[in-house]
Amino acid sequence: MLHGIALKYFVEVARCGSLGAAAENLQVAVSAISRQITKLEQETGTLLFERQPRGMVLTEAGQLLADHARRSLLDAQLVLGEISSRHASGDGMVRLASTDGFAHAFLPDVMMAYHLQYPHTRFVLLVGSPEQVRQWISTGEADIGLSFAVGNTHGIELTVQHKAPVCALLRPGHPLAGQEELRLEDLTRYPLAILERGNTVRQLLEWSFSAQGKVFSPLLSCGHSSTLHRFAARTDTIALGSRLAIHGLPECSKLLAKMIDEPLLQQRQLQLMIMQDRRLPPAVSQFLQLLAQQLREVLAD
Repeated sequence: MLHGIALKYFVEVARCGSLGAAAENLQVAVSAISRQITKLEQETGTLLFERQPRGMVLTEAGQLLADHARRSLLDAQLVLGEISSRHASGDGMVRLASTDGFAHAFLPDVMMAYHLQYPHTRFVLLVGSPEQVRQWISTGEADIGLSFAVGNTHGIELTVQHKAPVCALLRPGHPLAGQEELRLEDLTRYPLAILERGNTVRQLLEWSFSAQGKVFSPLLSCGHSSTLHRFAARTDTIALGSRLAIHGLPECSKLLAKMIDEPLLQQRQLQLMIMQDRRLPPAVSQFLQLLAQQLREVLAD
């Protein structure tokens, strides 16, 4: 049973957390999926899911099988691709996942550079929160993930990990532009622009303000970093984020990235990730090498 349709059904239930949702996505009967899950549990001799009122949650044994199943299904796709010789002519698909800041200029620039060499390779880019990026990679919904994060995550292999402190982004004419480094106290004196909840910048800044008993109330909260950068470039508002997020954006190229003297804001890391122990298709592997190279060059500037 540890192959084929049983694993496919099992992985979909693990992803959706529901027999009904998995059945709808796969367009099969709920009973068919339920039978396959039951057979898997009989063969492994243990429960793979905890049946809860709100859905199906993987047990520890189920998580182990899910990690194996996802890699097995992806490996099967890889072998079929190699047999059909799709990759021999440079064809293939690269599925990317990233947080918002990388999606505006940095990743498109790397994709364009790769496209010039391999014009038949197709791209899919998913944009979400750091948690979503890690989830997409761990479940195999994306091949390569690029995100800011705090700490490591189960099922993820990091190919690049680099310190990426939260910076204050402000226009050259800003009253604080002459300071080499800012303090948290400086941020309380000017309006702030920051991404909505669910990202590392917001999380670390809220922790920092709370630790010092300060109130955090941004002037602008938005789901798109480009909006924050454009707003900061034309006002005395301070945008919180990364200098890498403004790399390659002409309208924001003059923004100054100032370090903030606050230990909690130094904990953030940039992470380039793939699924742990996964064998990558040629196109994905080649793109990953280029992406890692471009990241190191930008971070070295």
